[in-house]
Amino acid sequence: MLAYIFWHKPFADVTATDYEAALAAFHADLGGSGSPGLISSATYRISETPWLDGAPGYEDWCFVESSTALDPLNKAAVAPERWEVHAGISSKTDYGHGGLYCRLSGEIAQSAASRTIWLKRPRGIRYEQPLQEILDNARGVTSCWRKQMVLGPGHEFAVVGDASLHVDLPQGWESLIVSREQVYPGAA
Repeated sequence: MLAYIFWHKPFADVTATDYEAALAAFHADLGGSGSPGLISSATYRISETPWLDGAPGYEDWCFVESSTALDPLNKAAVAPERWEVHAGISSKTDYGHGGLYCRLSGEIAQSAASRTIWLKRPRGIRYEQPLQEILDNARGVTSCWRKQMVLGPGHEFAVVGDASLHVDLPQGWESLIVSREQVYPGAA
């Protein structure tokens, strides 16, 4: 399973209410598109990240079966029949960045309040054993994801969990904790 992640910010004059309504409408419409390989999607209001210039914003997760689902997903997102709902959110978005992540462990779990700990490993080391030890000793973890093909501005690993998510890191590893609140689908 892969996750296409899109981080974005609204224009300064767009209210959170208007932006989130447009986001929810887009995700609901995209979910009903029948795009092959699309499993589900979710969007979150997130705390500050370096890849949004240190500002809070939003993070969309589109879960797909494999990379073969990416072309149909892209076509579905901007299809003529979806123009109005896509324009409803794109016209309110100042800028954004996307990334592609592969699920290493866990399941898709959505909760109203959660967090992601973005991890960066020291250069020149294998990640498998240290990452497994991090996960084995963590609390609140629901899944772990790894960046694919160096696509996107986020760190190499995303450890997703509930509001109690905590990891202890070996020397040399770096982390960024991002709090998030689910916008779509409604709080689960």
